[in-house]
Amino acid sequence: MLRKGPTAWSMALLVAVGLVSTACGGTEGSTSTSEEVRTTAPTGVVAPTSAEIAALSTKVSGGGASFPDAFYQAVNTDFNGLAGRELVTYAKSGSSDGRKQLASGTLDIAGSDSLPKPEETWPSTLLFFPTVAAPITISYNLQGVSELRIAPDTIAKVFQGAVTRWDDPAIQADNPGIELPPTSITVVHRSDGSGTTSNFTKYLSAAAPSTWKLGSGDTVNWPASTQGAEKNSGVAAVIGKTAGAIGYVDLADAVKAGLSFAEVENREGQFVAPTAAGTASAVEHAEVAANLTYDPLNAAGRGTYPITAPTYLLVLRSQADAGKASTLRTFLRYLLTTGQAQASKLGYVALPAALQQKAHEQVDRIGA
Repeated sequence: MLRKGPTAWSMALLVAVGLVSTACGGTEGSTSTSEEVRTTAPTGVVAPTSAEIAALSTKVSGGGASFPDAFYQAVNTDFNGLAGRELVTYAKSGSSDGRKQLASGTLDIAGSDSLPKPEETWPSTLLFFPTVAAPITISYNLQGVSELRIAPDTIAKVFQGAVTRWDDPAIQADNPGIELPPTSITVVHRSDGSGTTSNFTKYLSAAAPSTWKLGSGDTVNWPASTQGAEKNSGVAAVIGKTAGAIGYVDLADAVKAGLSFAEVENREGQFVAPTAAGTASAVEHAEVAANLTYDPLNAAGRGTYPITAPTYLLVLRSQADAGKASTLRTFLRYLLTTGQAQASKLGYVALPAALQQKAHEQVDRIGA
Protein backbone atom coordinates (compact mmCIF):
# COMPACT_ATOMS: atom_id res chain seq x y z
CA MET A 1 0.00 0.00 0.00
CA LEU A 2 1.41 3.37 -0.99
CA ARG A 3 1.48 6.14 1.54
CA LYS A 4 0.52 9.65 0.45
CA GLY A 5 2.69 12.61 1.28
CA PRO A 6 6.46 13.03 1.64
CA THR A 7 8.85 10.34 2.82
CA ALA A 8 10.66 10.83 6.12
CA TRP A 9 13.74 11.90 4.17
CA SER A 10 11.79 14.37 2.05
CA MET A 11 10.16 15.85 5.14
CA ALA A 12 13.57 16.31 6.73
CA LEU A 13 14.69 18.14 3.59
CA LEU A 14 11.63 20.35 3.62
CA VAL A 15 12.42 21.37 7.16
CA ALA A 16 16.10 21.85 6.34
CA VAL A 17 15.46 24.22 3.43
CA GLY A 18 12.61 26.00 5.21
CA LEU A 19 9.81 24.94 2.87
CA VAL A 20 6.19 24.21 3.68
CA SER A 21 5.24 22.61 0.36
CA THR A 22 5.35 18.81 -0.01
CA ALA A 23 7.00 16.40 -2.39
CA CYS A 24 5.06 13.24 -3.15
CA GLY A 25 6.03 9.62 -3.28
CA GLY A 26 6.79 7.19 -0.51
CA THR A 27 6.97 3.51 0.20
CA GLU A 28 6.42 1.48 3.29
CA GLY A 29 9.59 0.83 5.18
CA SER A 30 11.03 4.34 4.84
CA THR A 31 13.19 5.06 7.86
CA SER A 32 14.51 8.20 9.45
CA THR A 33 17.63 9.81 8.11
CA SER A 34 19.50 9.35 11.39
CA GLU A 35 19.30 5.58 10.98
CA GLU A 36 20.49 5.62 7.40
CA VAL A 37 23.35 8.07 7.21
CA ARG A 38 26.59 7.74 9.13
CA THR A 39 28.16 11.08 10.08
CA THR A 40 31.33 9.93 11.83
CA ALA A 41 34.62 9.07 10.18
CA PRO A 42 35.67 5.42 9.81
CA THR A 43 38.32 4.03 12.13
CA GLY A 44 41.73 5.60 11.57
CA VAL A 45 40.44 8.59 9.58
CA VAL A 46 41.08 11.89 11.34
CA ALA A 47 39.31 15.13 10.51
CA PRO A 48 41.40 18.33 10.35
CA THR A 49 41.32 20.46 13.47
CA SER A 50 39.97 23.99 13.60
CA ALA A 51 43.51 25.23 14.15
CA GLU A 52 44.73 23.49 10.98
CA ILE A 53 41.94 25.07 8.96
CA ALA A 54 42.49 28.54 10.46
CA ALA A 55 46.21 28.36 9.61
CA LEU A 56 45.51 28.09 5.85
CA SER A 57 46.07 31.17 3.70
CA THR A 58 45.70 30.18 0.04
CA LYS A 59 42.32 30.31 -1.71
CA VAL A 60 41.07 27.62 -4.09
CA SER A 61 38.16 27.84 -6.51
CA GLY A 62 35.82 25.08 -7.58
CA GLY A 63 32.90 24.75 -9.94
CA GLY A 64 31.01 22.49 -12.30
CA ALA A 65 28.22 20.03 -11.55
CA SER A 66 24.96 21.52 -10.28
CA PHE A 67 23.76 18.13 -8.95
CA PRO A 68 25.87 18.35 -5.73
CA ASP A 69 25.84 22.16 -5.46
CA ALA A 70 23.68 22.33 -2.31
CA PHE A 71 26.04 19.96 -0.51
CA TYR A 72 29.20 21.78 -1.56
CA GLN A 73 27.78 25.18 -0.63
CA ALA A 74 26.88 23.93 2.85
CA VAL A 75 30.28 22.31 3.41
CA ASN A 76 32.11 25.38 2.07
CA THR A 77 30.17 27.66 4.41
CA ASP A 78 31.14 25.56 7.43
CA PHE A 79 34.76 25.21 6.32
CA ASN A 80 35.17 28.91 5.55
CA GLY A 81 33.58 29.74 8.89
CA LEU A 82 36.28 27.74 10.68
CA ALA A 83 38.94 29.40 8.53
CA GLY A 84 37.64 32.86 9.38
CA ARG A 85 37.70 33.86 5.70
CA GLU A 86 36.57 32.61 2.31
CA LEU A 87 39.13 30.04 1.26
CA VAL A 88 37.00 27.70 -0.88
CA THR A 89 34.36 28.68 -3.43
CA TYR A 90 32.16 26.63 -5.74
CA ALA A 91 30.07 27.90 -8.67
CA LYS A 92 27.71 25.50 -10.46
CA SER A 93 28.05 25.57 -14.25
CA GLY A 94 27.57 21.95 -15.36
CA SER A 95 29.92 18.96 -15.26
CA SER A 96 31.33 19.51 -18.76
CA ASP A 97 32.19 23.13 -18.04
CA GLY A 98 33.78 22.27 -14.69
CA ARG A 99 36.11 19.72 -16.29
CA LYS A 100 36.97 22.17 -19.09
CA GLN A 101 37.91 24.87 -16.58
CA LEU A 102 40.01 22.46 -14.50
CA ALA A 103 41.93 21.42 -17.61
CA SER A 104 42.56 25.06 -18.60
CA GLY A 105 43.66 26.07 -15.11
CA THR A 106 40.83 28.49 -14.31
CA LEU A 107 39.53 26.17 -11.56
CA ASP A 108 41.38 24.22 -8.88
CA ILE A 109 38.51 21.77 -8.24
CA ALA A 110 35.97 20.46 -10.75
CA GLY A 111 32.65 18.99 -9.71
CA SER A 112 31.51 16.29 -12.10
CA ASP A 113 28.82 13.61 -12.02
CA SER A 114 30.15 12.06 -15.23
CA LEU A 115 33.56 10.70 -16.15
CA PRO A 116 35.85 12.57 -18.56
CA LYS A 117 35.71 11.65 -22.22
CA PRO A 118 38.76 9.91 -23.75
CA GLU A 119 39.69 13.04 -25.69
CA GLU A 120 39.88 15.23 -22.57
CA THR A 121 43.47 15.91 -21.50
CA TRP A 122 44.97 17.10 -18.20
CA PRO A 123 48.15 18.94 -17.13
CA SER A 124 48.88 16.21 -14.56
CA THR A 125 47.33 13.02 -13.16
CA LEU A 126 43.64 13.43 -12.45
CA LEU A 127 42.40 12.28 -9.04
CA PHE A 128 38.75 11.35 -8.41
CA PHE A 129 37.28 12.03 -4.98
CA PRO A 130 33.76 10.58 -4.57
CA THR A 131 31.86 12.87 -2.20
CA VAL A 132 28.17 11.87 -1.87
CA ALA A 133 25.50 10.05 -3.83
CA ALA A 134 21.93 11.12 -4.55
CA PRO A 135 18.85 10.04 -6.46
CA ILE A 136 17.80 11.56 -9.76
CA THR A 137 14.05 11.94 -9.46
CA ILE A 138 11.45 11.59 -12.19
CA SER A 139 9.62 14.79 -11.25
CA TYR A 140 6.28 15.78 -12.71
CA ASN A 141 3.49 18.36 -12.61
CA LEU A 142 0.10 16.72 -13.04
CA GLN A 143 -2.92 18.14 -11.27
CA GLY A 144 -4.89 15.59 -9.28
CA VAL A 145 -2.17 12.92 -9.43
CA SER A 146 -0.28 12.71 -6.15
CA GLU A 147 1.14 9.21 -6.63
CA LEU A 148 2.82 7.82 -9.73
CA ARG A 149 4.74 4.70 -10.63
CA ILE A 150 6.84 4.39 -13.76
CA ALA A 151 8.87 1.55 -15.30
CA PRO A 152 12.14 2.09 -17.22
CA ASP A 153 10.67 1.25 -20.63
CA THR A 154 7.88 3.76 -20.00
CA ILE A 155 10.40 6.43 -18.97
CA ALA A 156 12.33 5.78 -22.20
CA LYS A 157 9.18 6.09 -24.33
CA VAL A 158 8.17 9.34 -22.63
CA PHE A 159 11.56 11.06 -22.86
CA GLN A 160 12.16 10.17 -26.51
CA GLY A 161 8.69 11.33 -27.52
CA ALA A 162 6.96 8.02 -28.21
CA VAL A 163 4.42 8.61 -25.43
CA THR A 164 2.87 12.07 -25.53
CA ARG A 165 -0.21 11.93 -23.24
CA TRP A 166 -0.51 11.10 -19.57
CA ASP A 167 -3.36 8.63 -20.16
CA ASP A 168 -1.27 6.60 -22.61
CA PRO A 169 -1.69 2.83 -22.04
CA ALA A 170 2.03 2.49 -21.19
CA ILE A 171 1.76 4.86 -18.21
CA GLN A 172 -1.65 3.50 -17.26
CA ALA A 173 -0.25 -0.05 -17.14
CA ASP A 174 2.27 1.07 -14.50
CA ASN A 175 -0.53 2.68 -12.48
CA PRO A 176 -3.55 0.38 -12.25
CA GLY A 177 -6.41 1.93 -10.33
CA ILE A 178 -5.17 5.51 -10.81
CA GLU A 179 -7.14 7.74 -13.19
CA LEU A 180 -4.70 9.59 -15.42
CA PRO A 181 -5.90 12.66 -17.37
CA PRO A 182 -5.56 13.10 -21.16
CA THR A 183 -3.09 15.95 -20.57
CA SER A 184 -0.26 16.44 -23.07
CA ILE A 185 3.22 15.64 -21.75
CA THR A 186 5.97 18.27 -21.86
CA VAL A 187 9.41 16.68 -21.45
CA VAL A 188 11.97 18.94 -19.78
CA HIS A 189 15.69 18.19 -19.95
CA ARG A 190 19.04 19.85 -19.35
CA SER A 191 20.19 22.17 -22.12
CA ASP A 192 23.77 22.43 -20.82
CA GLY A 193 26.44 19.73 -20.71
CA SER A 194 25.36 17.83 -17.65
CA GLY A 195 26.47 14.89 -15.55
CA THR A 196 22.84 14.50 -14.50
CA THR A 197 21.94 13.97 -18.16
CA SER A 198 24.84 11.55 -18.53
CA ASN A 199 23.70 9.46 -15.56
CA PHE A 200 20.03 9.58 -16.52
CA THR A 201 20.70 8.47 -20.10
CA LYS A 202 23.23 5.83 -18.95
CA TYR A 203 20.50 4.47 -16.69
CA LEU A 204 18.03 4.24 -19.58
CA SER A 205 20.65 2.57 -21.79
CA ALA A 206 21.12 -0.08 -19.09
CA ALA A 207 17.55 -0.49 -17.84
CA ALA A 208 15.63 -0.13 -21.14
CA PRO A 209 18.16 -1.18 -23.80
CA SER A 210 15.60 -2.32 -26.37
CA THR A 211 13.52 0.86 -26.03
CA TRP A 212 15.95 3.74 -25.45
CA LYS A 213 17.40 4.96 -28.76
CA LEU A 214 19.06 8.31 -27.90
CA GLY A 215 22.29 6.97 -26.42
CA SER A 216 24.01 8.50 -23.41
CA GLY A 217 26.28 11.40 -22.59
CA ASP A 218 26.45 14.87 -21.06
CA THR A 219 24.29 15.96 -24.01
CA VAL A 220 22.03 13.94 -26.32
CA ASN A 221 19.87 14.84 -29.31
CA TRP A 222 16.50 15.33 -27.64
CA PRO A 223 13.33 15.42 -29.79
CA ALA A 224 12.29 18.87 -31.01
CA SER A 225 9.08 18.60 -28.99
CA THR A 226 11.01 18.68 -25.70
CA GLN A 227 12.08 21.73 -23.69
CA GLY A 228 15.55 22.45 -22.33
CA ALA A 229 16.68 24.38 -19.26
CA GLU A 230 20.03 25.06 -17.63
CA LYS A 231 21.10 23.31 -14.43
CA ASN A 232 18.94 21.08 -12.22
CA SER A 233 17.32 24.14 -10.68
CA GLY A 234 16.31 25.39 -14.14
CA VAL A 235 14.69 22.07 -15.06
CA ALA A 236 12.85 22.04 -11.73
CA ALA A 237 11.58 25.58 -12.30
CA VAL A 238 10.19 24.75 -15.76
CA ILE A 239 8.45 21.62 -14.47
CA GLY A 240 6.92 23.59 -11.62
CA LYS A 241 5.30 26.16 -13.89
CA THR A 242 4.28 23.83 -16.75
CA ALA A 243 1.13 21.73 -16.43
CA GLY A 244 1.76 18.19 -17.68
CA ALA A 245 5.55 18.51 -17.48
CA ILE A 246 7.98 15.74 -16.57
CA GLY A 247 11.75 15.83 -16.18
CA TYR A 248 14.77 14.42 -14.40
CA VAL A 249 15.97 16.44 -11.38
CA ASP A 250 18.21 15.80 -8.39
CA LEU A 251 16.24 15.31 -5.18
CA ALA A 252 17.47 18.49 -3.47
CA ASP A 253 16.23 20.73 -6.29
CA ALA A 254 13.01 18.73 -6.71
CA VAL A 255 12.15 19.16 -3.04
CA LYS A 256 13.16 22.82 -3.01
CA ALA A 257 10.84 23.45 -5.97
CA GLY A 258 7.98 21.56 -4.28
CA LEU A 259 7.71 18.99 -7.10
CA SER A 260 6.03 15.60 -7.06
CA PHE A 261 8.21 12.66 -8.05
CA ALA A 262 7.53 9.07 -9.06
CA GLU A 263 8.46 5.68 -7.74
CA VAL A 264 10.67 3.94 -10.30
CA GLU A 265 10.71 0.21 -11.01
CA ASN A 266 14.12 -1.30 -10.25
CA ARG A 267 15.77 -4.37 -11.77
CA GLU A 268 14.14 -6.59 -9.11
CA GLY A 269 10.69 -5.47 -10.29
CA GLN A 270 10.04 -3.30 -7.22
CA PHE A 271 8.76 0.27 -7.45
CA VAL A 272 10.99 2.35 -5.16
CA ALA A 273 10.85 6.00 -4.17
CA PRO A 274 14.01 8.16 -4.10
CA THR A 275 14.76 7.64 -0.41
CA ALA A 276 18.01 7.65 1.53
CA ALA A 277 17.73 3.88 2.10
CA GLY A 278 17.19 3.19 -1.61
CA THR A 279 20.12 5.42 -2.55
CA ALA A 280 22.43 3.85 0.02
CA SER A 281 21.47 0.39 -1.25
CA ALA A 282 22.49 1.36 -4.79
CA VAL A 283 25.90 2.59 -3.62
CA GLU A 284 26.50 -0.51 -1.50
CA HIS A 285 25.80 -2.75 -4.51
CA ALA A 286 28.14 -0.82 -6.85
CA GLU A 287 31.67 -2.03 -7.63
CA VAL A 288 34.38 0.57 -6.94
CA ALA A 289 37.18 0.90 -9.51
CA ALA A 290 40.85 1.42 -8.65
CA ASN A 291 40.53 5.18 -9.35
CA LEU A 292 37.54 5.33 -6.92
CA THR A 293 34.88 5.80 -9.60
CA TYR A 294 31.80 3.59 -9.35
CA ASP A 295 28.44 3.08 -11.06
CA PRO A 296 25.33 2.70 -8.86
CA LEU A 297 22.91 3.08 -11.79
CA ASN A 298 20.41 0.22 -12.20
CA ALA A 299 22.14 -1.58 -9.34
CA ALA A 300 20.90 -4.81 -7.79
CA GLY A 301 18.97 -4.97 -4.53
CA ARG A 302 15.27 -5.30 -3.78
CA GLY A 303 15.13 -1.90 -2.05
CA THR A 304 17.51 -0.10 -4.42
CA TYR A 305 16.44 3.16 -6.05
CA PRO A 306 17.66 2.56 -9.61
CA ILE A 307 18.47 6.12 -10.77
CA THR A 308 21.14 6.77 -8.15
CA ALA A 309 24.04 8.94 -9.28
CA PRO A 310 27.56 9.34 -7.94
CA THR A 311 29.36 12.65 -7.94
CA TYR A 312 33.04 13.52 -7.68
CA LEU A 313 35.44 16.33 -7.03
CA LEU A 314 38.25 16.19 -9.60
CA VAL A 315 41.66 17.53 -8.56
CA LEU A 316 45.01 17.53 -10.33
CA ARG A 317 47.72 15.63 -8.49
CA SER A 318 50.36 18.33 -9.17
CA GLN A 319 49.44 21.82 -7.99
CA ALA A 320 51.05 25.14 -8.96
CA ASP A 321 52.19 25.91 -5.41
CA ALA A 322 52.40 24.38 -1.97
CA GLY A 323 49.75 26.72 -0.54
CA LYS A 324 47.05 25.48 -2.91
CA ALA A 325 48.04 21.89 -2.31
CA SER A 326 47.75 22.39 1.44
CA THR A 327 44.31 24.02 1.22
CA LEU A 328 43.04 21.30 -1.11
CA ARG A 329 44.27 18.49 1.13
CA THR A 330 42.78 20.05 4.26
CA PHE A 331 39.48 20.86 2.59
CA LEU A 332 39.09 17.36 1.16
CA ARG A 333 39.88 15.78 4.53
CA TYR A 334 37.19 18.01 6.06
CA LEU A 335 34.61 17.21 3.38
CA LEU A 336 35.27 13.47 3.68
CA THR A 337 34.81 13.49 7.47
CA THR A 338 32.98 16.30 9.26
CA GLY A 339 31.41 17.55 6.03
CA GLN A 340 29.61 14.25 5.42
CA ALA A 341 27.11 15.21 8.12
CA GLN A 342 25.60 17.76 5.71
CA ALA A 343 24.60 15.08 3.20
CA SER A 344 21.41 13.83 4.85
CA LYS A 345 20.12 17.34 5.49
CA LEU A 346 20.17 18.22 1.79
CA GLY A 347 18.98 15.17 -0.15
CA TYR A 348 22.25 13.24 -0.44
CA VAL A 349 23.70 10.09 1.09
CA ALA A 350 27.13 10.03 2.73
CA LEU A 351 29.82 7.69 1.43
CA PRO A 352 30.02 4.16 2.84
CA ALA A 353 32.83 3.87 5.38
CA ALA A 354 35.08 1.77 3.11
CA LEU A 355 34.84 4.21 0.19
CA GLN A 356 35.24 7.21 2.47
CA GLN A 357 38.45 5.72 3.84
CA LYS A 358 39.85 5.03 0.36
CA ALA A 359 39.12 8.60 -0.71
CA HIS A 360 40.71 9.96 2.46
CA GLU A 361 43.86 7.88 1.88
CA GLN A 362 44.22 9.40 -1.59
CA VAL A 363 44.29 12.99 -0.30
CA ASP A 364 48.03 12.93 0.41
CA ARG A 365 48.76 12.27 -3.26
CA ILE A 366 48.07 15.97 -3.93
CA GLY A 367 51.33 17.91 -3.96
CA ALA A 368 53.06 20.95 -5.45
